[in-house]
Amino acid sequence: MAPIRETTSASENPMSETPVPVPAPETARDQLSVDPPTRDFVGWTAQPELASGRRLSVEVTRKVLATALGLKPEDLATLEPARLRAALDRLREMAGYTRKLLEVATTDDLTGALRRSAGLAALQREIDRFRRVGGRGIAVMFLDVDSLKHVNDTDGHAAGDRVLVEVVSAIRQRVRSYDLVVRYGGDEFLCALVDVGPEDAERTLADIRRQYTATTGHSVSVGMTTVGESDTAESVVARADAALYAERRRIEQPHS
Repeated sequence: MAPIRETTSASENPMSETPVPVPAPETARDQLSVDPPTRDFVGWTAQPELASGRRLSVEVTRKVLATALGLKPEDLATLEPARLRAALDRLREMAGYTRKLLEVATTDDLTGALRRSAGLAALQREIDRFRRVGGRGIAVMFLDVDSLKHVNDTDGHAAGDRVLVEVVSAIRQRVRSYDLVVRYGGDEFLCALVDVGPEDAERTLADIRRQYTATTGHSVSVGMTTVGESDTAESVVARADAALYAERRRIEQPHS
């Protein structure tokens, strides 16, 4: 069980002063981001004692329930074991529902990619982690679907939706489970490759483009950059976006 600490103020939200500290997530696999104080509560509901359905001892059950209520375990000493376990079952149901709500709130319902705010927060965590522990680097791609308006106008919005879904499918087939795939807005997507060198990132990008074109017959414009020493999530995305439009200008310029 996670370490226990006592709360310091009875006037504060008991969920935000939980005795089970939740460290800041280090990768997209750990925890999607939401704003405080919800972040603390959501992280708390992900602790193993609540995420698992295994039977706990009476002592541990009492500690978990006391944590949820902002109490000391001895405050629940008079509760019978059966009532403690019934309360824990109910708490686990609530924790599971919270995790489902988080998934809905942070995932784009059409493509299954992260929503913009959740994706940027996850990218910032990856940048922070890279600065702490090092690694080969982080490559960020900004992808824009070409001619989506034409598809919508010609074949209908359902066809346009399928095009967007195929973008994410092509990305996911090539990247790892912990790389970030984000629907930035409309027909724009982000992909962040974690702990990867520039050459590997270029090969991944080429594979994504090839897969997408082979599946749909359409193309994407892409700008790619790597995270620099002073970058934030917003600054590196802005640079990748600028690289995308630079690529488009090069393509659209008439050959002299």
